[in-house]
Amino acid sequence: MNRRQLLCLGAAALILPGSAHASYEATPYVWGMRSTLRDTGQTVIYNFRSSWSLTCQIKEEILAELKDENPDYRALIFVDVDFDTYGPSQWVERLKVRRRSTLVVIKGEAEIARIENQPYKERLRNLLDTAMAV
Repeated sequence: MNRRQLLCLGAAALILPGSAHASYEATPYVWGMRSTLRDTGQTVIYNFRSSWSLTCQIKEEILAELKDENPDYRALIFVDVDFDTYGPSQWVERLKVRRRSTLVVIKGEAEIARIENQPYKERLRNLLDTAMAV
């Protein structure tokens, strides 16, 4: 086996184990869906994120791990809000979301919990537990 084959096999070995785990899944936000979700009365977790943000990517990997550990979390509704697109909107200003990498849990009109720029497993677990308890 030559060096190139060995490197390719090594890279494949690193990628394959991760594919066996659940991935972070969320509905991309589109204008107007907020009122529809609000009217359902369900608890929604809005993930204000940017595709280029390392913190956002780390947070999503942790959320995927937490969903693997506790399948009940999969019942929660996750909505990804592109902060680069919707950050300057009145809705985001009213929610006082000042930065990307913010998770806001909302049920109806009420904010239940929030995490800003904290990609820590225990804090994210607490947020999800709070969302489940509502």
